[in-house]
Amino acid sequence: MKFKLKYIPNVLSAVRIALVPVFVYLFFVCYDHEERIYVPLCVFLFAGITDVLDGYLARRNGWITNLGKLLDPLADKLMQCSVLVCFAIKNAALWWVAGMFIAKELFMICGAIIVLRKIKVTVKSHWYGKITTAAFYAVAFLAFMFRMFEVSEKVAIALFTPALGLALACMVMYIIDTLRVNAEKKNNEKKVKNNQTKQSKEL
Repeated sequence: MKFKLKYIPNVLSAVRIALVPVFVYLFFVCYDHEERIYVPLCVFLFAGITDVLDGYLARRNGWITNLGKLLDPLADKLMQCSVLVCFAIKNAALWWVAGMFIAKELFMICGAIIVLRKIKVTVKSHWYGKITTAAFYAVAFLAFMFRMFEVSEKVAIALFTPALGLALACMVMYIIDTLRVNAEKKNNEKKVKNNQTKQSKEL
């Protein structure tokens, strides 16, 4: 039974990925009707709930798998980029934010692949990454609220700018952490090599 239960977080991540096209469709169907904008918002919030739930279950029960390490961040990135692109299509002034955010995500994906291949280390999720994701969901929620109550779209657009800044700061922190892990790994390898050399000399 435990063998099956540990895949629950993966199922939740897969559901979140499946919700991306549903959200995009509902966004464009409902965006021009203020009284219906809550529909894609509900899908977006449900995706956020699955994100919190799968992370909680994985950490609490140790249901962490290699597939889950891939699906969880992939689901987050797909949903976040989809939200930004959808808003950018409706608000041209937001394209620069969406473009920089997508470029940042592509950079991190390529960086994670390089790190995994070169130094055999998987980039782990940290508290600042979780805070960035939570901040994005909060900002997107406010953007939906402003649209629902017909507040100036410029206000909603301005919300995404600090969210982008936080995302870029998070990227820098991940880079620093990866460099630190790489340095520690090299130092450990050097110590092991020195010990082996010392032992061979003693023999």
